Order: sequence, then C-alpha cells, then structure tokens
Amino acid sequence: MGISDWSGTSVNWAAALVAFKQALAPIFPRVETWRSAGAFIDGVLSGVERKTGWMLAEQAGLERPYRIQSLLGRSSWDSDQLCTLIRDQAVDALGDNGVLVIDETGFVKS
Repeated sequence: MGISDWSGTSVNWAAALVAFKQALAPIFPRVETWRSAGAFIDGVLSGVERKTGWMLAEQAGLERPYRIQSLLGRSSWDSDQLCTLIRDQAVDALGDNGVLVIDETGFVKS
C-alpha cells in the first residue's frame, strides 16, 4: 500500500519528492551538499523514531553523522533562497486564500 492509497489522493509522492529535491539543487553550490540535503530530507520523512544526526546518518547509510552535521552547521548554502522556494511552492499548492496548519500536539512528548 502506497501513501497515496491511505492519504486519499492520487499524487505520486515518490516522484514529487524527487522533483522537490531537484528543485533544491540551485540552492547548494556543491553537489555533495545537495546530496546531503536530500539524505537529510529522506531521513526526516522516514520512520526513524528519533531524528538525531546519528539516526539520520544511519538512515542514509552513512557510518558517521559528519555529512548531516556539516550540512546543518558548516556548509555554505542560501537559506533565504530556500525560504523563497518553499514559500512559492506553498502558495502554488494552497492558492492565494489557502491555509496550512501544522499541529504538533498529537506527538508524544518525552
């Protein structure tokens, strides 16, 4: 059963995710950084219970978390351009009068 089966939509989420990651390529000046960003996104969207650098690295098949940590702390990429891209995609998806609500209250707190 795919995500589209239980989400009530016929969107091909795997293809949409690949397209999204391709759209991110101009934001990252190095291909290695862009690949790390893709691995980070895959890890965050995965079923890994804890989203730590170590867990995300393991999910990506890496031996150590250095690439993930470098992406978040030391790599050079344009965060303003990323925000603009995300904002534009949200407006395209939701329209001018759309509302997106993210409610984290359902997550178990430790």
